[in-house]
Amino acid sequence: MSDKPKRPLSELHPGDPVQATITGHQPWGITAKLNEYEPVGASLDTIRRGNEPSVRLLAQDLPPVGTTVELIVGEVRSWHHEPWVWVDLTSN
Repeated sequence: MSDKPKRPLSELHPGDPVQATITGHQPWGITAKLNEYEPVGASLDTIRRGNEPSVRLLAQDLPPVGTTVELIVGEVRSWHHEPWVWVDLTSN
């Protein structure tokens, strides 16, 4: 486990690359943990973003749970319950 402090969510911006560990597969895509940041909800909706070529390719062979991959921040938005902030991810 790293002793390095987590980066604040205020440093997350659309277009930023992030290291994300896949935490689950859903019927609509994947959920993930952003490794270098404070705890936050994060997911990649392969149905909603399926028109993006890189997402379409990723959706054909979803990474296994526990795998760390580089994804891109698509949008950072407030959420209606904890964790209060949700990161919409996309692929590069």
